Amino acid sequence: MRIDELLQLLEIERFEDFGFFEYYAELVENEQDIPFETLREFFSAVDKKTLAELTEGYFEETLTSVPGDQTEFFTLLDSIGRNMARIAQRATDRGLDLFTEEFLRFRQWYVFDRAVRCENKESRVQSETSVCEALTLSRLERLGDPDYFFDFDDCMAYPLDASVYPIDELADLEYST
Repeated sequence: MRIDELLQLLEIERFEDFGFFEYYAELVENEQDIPFETLREFFSAVDKKTLAELTEGYFEETLTSVPGDQTEFFTLLDSIGRNMARIAQRATDRGLDLFTEEFLRFRQWYVFDRAVRCENKESRVQSETSVCEALTLSRLERLGDPDYFFDFDDCMAYPLDASVYPIDELADLEYST
């Protein structure tokens, strides 16, 4: 995918238009392959403050979908979001590479890995879904769709240790506002 195709996918004409939650959600949740180089080029053209705010807002919204009995998973997802928002604030040069790498790692785990076990409480039908799909099912429960049991245990192995960069490493990155 080239940068012009990514802009078309997001239905925006200019990088400056990337300022709304819906565009960020589409970028995360879309199942098309987006290469590192294309994403890096895209993120390099987006205002860093906007990128950090959208990242933070996306995770805040996503956290509202986590079932109430999934405290450990909530904490993990919150940590991932805080880390990504912090890196986004400094997403120039090496920080831009770090953010793009982390964005792709998160996207793989969130959209493509099928690690959440879900069981319909009424029919007892079981399935394995992505984190994104499971959180969508949780959100739909509140709108009257069937209730589920969720088991997020297999997605707790997110490589957070590899993605939480020490403060001193981030301090060495150029800060851009």
